[in-house]
Amino acid sequence: MKTKFLICFLILTLTACSPQVIVVTATLPPTPLPAFETATSIPASATPMPVESAFAPTNPTAAPSIISTSTPLPPVTGMNNPYAVILVLPGDVLNIRSGAGVGNSIVGTLQPTTSGVMRTGPATSAGGDRWVEIQNPSGGTGWVNANFLTEYVTSNTFCADARVTELINNVKSALLNSNGKLLSSLVSPVHGLDLRLWRYGTVANYSPEEAQWVFQSEYEVSWGAAPGSGEETKGTFTAQPLPKLKEVFSANYSSHCNNPLDLATFSLQPVPPEYSNINYYTIYKPGTEQYGGLDWRAWILGVEYVQGKPTLFSLIHFQWEP
Repeated sequence: MKTKFLICFLILTLTACSPQVIVVTATLPPTPLPAFETATSIPASATPMPVESAFAPTNPTAAPSIISTSTPLPPVTGMNNPYAVILVLPGDVLNIRSGAGVGNSIVGTLQPTTSGVMRTGPATSAGGDRWVEIQNPSGGTGWVNANFLTEYVTSNTFCADARVTELINNVKSALLNSNGKLLSSLVSPVHGLDLRLWRYGTVANYSPEEAQWVFQSEYEVSWGAAPGSGEETKGTFTAQPLPKLKEVFSANYSSHCNNPLDLATFSLQPVPPEYSNINYYTIYKPGTEQYGGLDWRAWILGVEYVQGKPTLFSLIHFQWEP
């Protein structure tokens, strides 16, 4: 499950005054899990990491002006069966309801790793979220929150898709040239871009609009504790993730489809379990002899298909940990 935080002052009359400047200096705790998305309880061990909105207004010195626990992206129309469940933690389920909205009764559930979900066509909004009708595995039909579905693509199909290679090359070009317009065009319009500087740190989510000016933004993110040292990492996108992204994409890297290599040595589960139905490439820069190979660096690049087109869904960073 994914929730976005906007850190800011509440401006009662947006048309009458400018938002105050706020620099985030601490990671907020995650908000309680909404009742609409999953079962009634979540195991304590499955508590999600903080999710921080990467939002800042077009003025890069300003901070967001309205507090919110959810900033849904514009809905994507049409459907492209089959679908799969995402953003639901292990031990939890995605509820199927008799109608769109949390006020309707639960008529079934889907497990976090479920694939082969078939939409029937109808879609609507309820409670500020987009809901879609699906075929209920238990029989009949039901409704689920569309935020927890993604177009399902098999691993073999994904790894053979030349458009994914083109996507990675375009991501590389956008990062190396600080091209916000290009980056914006690559980010998933459904779920945005989840960026994790540290695997178990804060998740900064960038919508396509936010990605367009992220290279100029002065919004400071609390990225979480650095592995090994445990030191809190704070800084803008350009100060923290970008140099590490450029280091890998400007090197003689190798790419590996749906293969985390040996990153499990540095993280028990390199790919977050709630991303289990998201295909990915590991972009790996090997270490040098000068440092005994310990200066390697890698990014796991997650890809979401939207209307059959591959888009950038996530970036997760890994480096050697003492």
